[in-house]
Amino acid sequence: MADAIFGSAERRRIKRVNLRNCMFYKGYDRYGLEKDLWQEFHFEEGLSRENAKDREAALLKQARVASGPKPQYEVLEP
Repeated sequence: MADAIFGSAERRRIKRVNLRNCMFYKGYDRYGLEKDLWQEFHFEEGLSRENAKDREAALLKQARVASGPKPQYEVLEP
């Protein structure tokens, strides 16, 4: 029961930290987005998996945003 409550959040936190470290190591910059825009394509898998088609669509949107023009926002710290 404790893993269902705390384990899922911890796994998501570790995934975010690993992604942030990997992006920094490879020389990528990170930018903050408005919450509404972020929620249009972002997802985090917790206790259940996303539907495969929904997950693929979200990943394609993320790739489009990541490969688009450089945002006019400040670069986030690593």
